Amino acid sequence: MTLGYSGTYDSGFPDELAFEQWLHRIEQLVEADRRLQAGEHVSGPAADACKQRVQVGATKFSGRVLRTSREAQDLLGNLDLQIVKGMGMTCVPDPDKALCQMKFGEDDARFTPDVDDCRPRCGNIARADADIAEIEQKIAELRVLVADPLAPVLRHDREQRELDRLERLVAHHERGRDRAPTG
Repeated sequence: MTLGYSGTYDSGFPDELAFEQWLHRIEQLVEADRRLQAGEHVSGPAADACKQRVQVGATKFSGRVLRTSREAQDLLGNLDLQIVKGMGMTCVPDPDKALCQMKFGEDDARFTPDVDDCRPRCGNIARADADIAEIEQKIAELRVLVADPLAPVLRHDREQRELDRLERLVAHHERGRDRAPTG
């Protein structure tokens, strides 16, 4: 549908989109690698896969020259570049472990997770310190709602369960930091 508004393949827009997506992923990987090198802690079932993809992707693809849109599209399908930021989590997609509905590209091997349908027990989830900061912000918001003495009981109970769940996530992340090897 968007091609109808942006032009045809002859216009070059789809080619530019593939290049821009590739550049965006490389920038994300380089930034994540910088944070890892600075000591950022990563937890969750996909923590090791996340660190590996970040390190491999940042070194393997940074500075690479692409000559065609096909190269960009092929690289976007490369698992080493597959890390998707969600709210309070990072998805390291592996279709065999995914509990969400994976979305595949029409004419290529690219796939993306449906982060709007993320399941808490999914084996593709990793949480970096930046993700935990987002969760802590949500915790602060929930504490205000739970403390409201005029809140209906149903809302209070629902928000309290979510608050407890998020606090457990943060505690698990911090326990992992305590056990993580240093240097």
